[in-house]
Amino acid sequence: MSTNKLTRGLGALALLAVWGCQTLDVTNPNEPDRERALHDPASIQSIAAGAFQTWFNAYTDLRGAGVLSVQARTLSSSWNNGNLNYHQGVYLADGSRMNPADTTISPLTWTRNGGAFANDPANSARTTIDAFWGGGLDESAISRPGFYASLSSANTALNAIRNDGLVITDAANTKRVETISELMQGASLMVLSLTYDKAYIVDENTDLSTLAYSTRDLVRDAAVTKLLAAAALAEANTFTTEGDWVNGWTEYSNTDIAKVAYTMAAMTLAWYPRDATEKAAVDWAAVKTYASMGISTGGQPFDAQGDGYNAWVSELTAWFTDMSSGRVHTRVAHFMDPATQVDPYRLGVGSVQPNSPDKRMGDGSFSTADIGSSYHNVPKTANAGTDFAWLRTGEVFRSDRGFYAQSNIGHSRYDIDQNQDYSNSPAGGYGRLPAISAEENELLWAEAELRLGGAANLADAVTHIDFSRVTRGGLPSSVAYVANLGTPDDGPCMATSVLAKNGGACSLWSTLLYEYEVELLELGPAPYYNQRGLPNVQATNWEQIGTGIYNGPRFIQGLLPGTPREMPVPYKELGVKGEALYTWGGTGAPNSATP
Repeated sequence: MSTNKLTRGLGALALLAVWGCQTLDVTNPNEPDRERALHDPASIQSIAAGAFQTWFNAYTDLRGAGVLSVQARTLSSSWNNGNLNYHQGVYLADGSRMNPADTTISPLTWTRNGGAFANDPANSARTTIDAFWGGGLDESAISRPGFYASLSSANTALNAIRNDGLVITDAANTKRVETISELMQGASLMVLSLTYDKAYIVDENTDLSTLAYSTRDLVRDAAVTKLLAAAALAEANTFTTEGDWVNGWTEYSNTDIAKVAYTMAAMTLAWYPRDATEKAAVDWAAVKTYASMGISTGGQPFDAQGDGYNAWVSELTAWFTDMSSGRVHTRVAHFMDPATQVDPYRLGVGSVQPNSPDKRMGDGSFSTADIGSSYHNVPKTANAGTDFAWLRTGEVFRSDRGFYAQSNIGHSRYDIDQNQDYSNSPAGGYGRLPAISAEENELLWAEAELRLGGAANLADAVTHIDFSRVTRGGLPSSVAYVANLGTPDDGPCMATSVLAKNGGACSLWSTLLYEYEVELLELGPAPYYNQRGLPNVQATNWEQIGTGIYNGPRFIQGLLPGTPREMPVPYKELGVKGEALYTWGGTGAPNSATP
């Protein structure tokens, strides 16, 4: 259970792996021990610390983050664990599922018209909508609470401190617990605002008898307010977190916690838009301000330690680091080496070994010959990539669930030992389990600079794009494209320095879009939040191989038509309140109107 290599970034909001998330029902008069616990300093501190674990597990849940990743066509898997198969399916305009082996249908006709969020108690895929809101069972049948549980824990602690005057050891420690609790209020409301059309804004002062839905923009604003308040508390007080809060892995200072809060504030604003129109209306000056104080701005790296499917685990990382259960979508793989990685997947042919100029892919070699019989890898060479592996067997998923889900490329970035060892690897729930990275903060900062414009802003954007593009990717600096600013409609600049949509000249915008595609993989729902805010871009080049259409006209950026762009209030909540079931996506509206 050791991680031997620290890397830049908030390896998992990693922050804090705590010994448990304890939920206390404060309204039950029949359980006096719980009432006593609400006035016990040690219990309140444990509740506050436990909110971290609850938040992390929910943010990286397979039913939630995994589903959104396959909807965004960034990661790919057709196993139906976590409802992945239901949501990765490709449909025709009439909502019927496309023949899984028909490679002649133009990808420009592909939709998600049969893949609305299943907000129906009779549909097994309903658990995706539950996961972020109230939680449920994960793939190991372990109960994983949702964001209202992490919010509840934070509220319980703040109520004890602010309303009941509880002192936790001393004034300094009380401020530490207060700060962490405020952070988790903001973090919980953040994801609710990014994911649902409306939600409840609840804090330690809320009168639950008057509780009502708030529109998503109000939930967003409440999240930012809480996050900035947490940052202010962190900056005004000196503390470090306890080793027990992170499973003995590390400790974080008040300065670190402030940076986390600022990065989350930037994320809340930047990832909120449901489409490109809303994206243009974001307060990008605020995003720049918050990102400039976030987790990539000096200090020590953040990393995490998992504990093997008990208290602290990223199901998303476990599923997609395991290359037998998840792969990188061919849409993304093609950007990294268009000569060898064909999009859509070539049924019965697959792809050949890559030779990408991007050091994150390289030649796709991985590990040693020892795992060849299980993964059909090419043993590691001097040109091995840091993040991706090419596996000779591309058709690892069930053939009756769509050729478009297959891929030869695995994501190896977080497999620290590079051997798919379930006993000591994220593939088995151990090691570095990411949720937010320094690279994500840098790219949000870069986007803010591009959208603000001006010569100084563009120069700064180059620095933030190159943070990953040059340092990790080994690609030429994006400064070469400053004279051609471009727009988000350009789509990604491939590693070969041409636009993916038409083989034309790259722009500065297109280099940012490429970095988003590579760097956001496995960072919770971030790839989905990014794709839904981008304009749909189609490739105009055409290449026909045999009887199938490949590398021809297709959607290379944005969500497929019919993909839901937000979740409804879960059916359970609607049922309790006697409200009608509704949903988003499919042949209906993709999301609610802009508030």
